Amino acid sequence: MKKKYHFTFEGSGGDGQTWTTTGYIECEFHEVFDFAHKETFQQLTDGKAIYGEPGVGCRGPYDVKRVVIRRSL
Repeated sequence: MKKKYHFTFEGSGGDGQTWTTTGYIECEFHEVFDFAHKETFQQLTDGKAIYGEPGVGCRGPYDVKRVVIRRSL
């Protein structure tokens, strides 16, 4: 059964810039990480992530430091 989840990924880029991505996805539980990971990569490549130093952007390779996935009520 599909449910709504909120995700947060935190990490850094090859240049040391920190980044955070967040969002909501609706899917089956076993798909949550893959969908959240794809959305995170999309936000990073589109420049829509939250960066530690705004306006600088972030270059890969991207290193994930923290992942939080929780069910949204």
